Amino acid sequence: MDVVIGRPVVLRAPYRVSTDELEQDIKMRFGHPKLKVWLRQMRSTGVAERPWSAPPAVTFGRKGIGGRSRAAYAAARDRAVTAAGQALARSGLGPGDIDVLVTTHTTSWTVPGLDVDLVGRLGLRPDVERIGLATAACVGGAHGLVHAVRSLRGRGGGRALMVASEDLSTLYRSRPELRMQDVLYSGLFGDGAGAVVVSAVDRAGAGDLVAEGVWELVLPRSAKAYWSEIHEEGVSFESTKEATTAPGRVLPYLTGWLDGRPVDWAAVHPGGPQIIPGTLAGLGLDEETAGRHARDSLAGGNLGGVAILDVLERALGDASVTGPGVAVAFGPGFTAAALYLTRVPGGRFEPAHPREGSGF
Repeated sequence: MDVVIGRPVVLRAPYRVSTDELEQDIKMRFGHPKLKVWLRQMRSTGVAERPWSAPPAVTFGRKGIGGRSRAAYAAARDRAVTAAGQALARSGLGPGDIDVLVTTHTTSWTVPGLDVDLVGRLGLRPDVERIGLATAACVGGAHGLVHAVRSLRGRGGGRALMVASEDLSTLYRSRPELRMQDVLYSGLFGDGAGAVVVSAVDRAGAGDLVAEGVWELVLPRSAKAYWSEIHEEGVSFESTKEATTAPGRVLPYLTGWLDGRPVDWAAVHPGGPQIIPGTLAGLGLDEETAGRHARDSLAGGNLGGVAILDVLERALGDASVTGPGVAVAFGPGFTAAALYLTRVPGGRFEPAHPREGSGF
């Protein structure tokens, strides 16, 4: 029995905040001796614009962890509901057809979580199996797909719905003092949601994307590379110089898992401008051609756990993406997750969904 991954639906938040606009807002609100250097670093990420749930002035004006968390969760939840509904409709399925629900959402704290909310709002069966990832962050989309594939293989059939949603603009002005990380991550991240249906079928059809293998990793001695903190003002992401070397340290584990299996294409998490070429070089792929979809995704903002779905959707709209490939993402911890995928020849996915619109 084959486990097949459908076409992801990815929705971006309604406000497009350009790098020029964000830079002007930061200059207006903050002063720091190193601000010019930090703004140059922000521009070097390759992000031209990022989708936010609200304009910078509104996001900046939210006070405290409570107000920020409530606003971030409401926006992320509503986009998740819409993306999930579109993914079901695209697959020709109804809420009662889903056996497993996998969710990933990190950027606001809530109990119950996004998984419970989606069961009611989508009308899923009350006995649906739920896997809720609350701390996976940027690796969440890939980690969620890994769980969906494993769950279906374990039951010998059925369908899973994987939903990722993040509201990363909540990081903007999350601390009263300005730091390099605040400028860099405010410029890098955007808000979005994504959903995809994973199915166990007797035989994959032409154009289907078959999951041949899955993998995950907690990189040894990497806890101080990249992490998140909750404090009185909100949530912030923290990192050290180890974050720049951690993806390279993952590669021997990744290639060891692949064990010489051919890789003709890759969907790489667009975590930053260095992650894409470094990962592709480690996989033996040409960055100029194999990295196009990741670079295009990054130019529109890093969507955190949703980002790998965006890159995968772009890749699936490309008729030249055929044969075996890898989808790989990285996250805090330092963690990684990957899927070894084969695209069945003889078909292609339809063009991607419209990228404009709020998703609400």
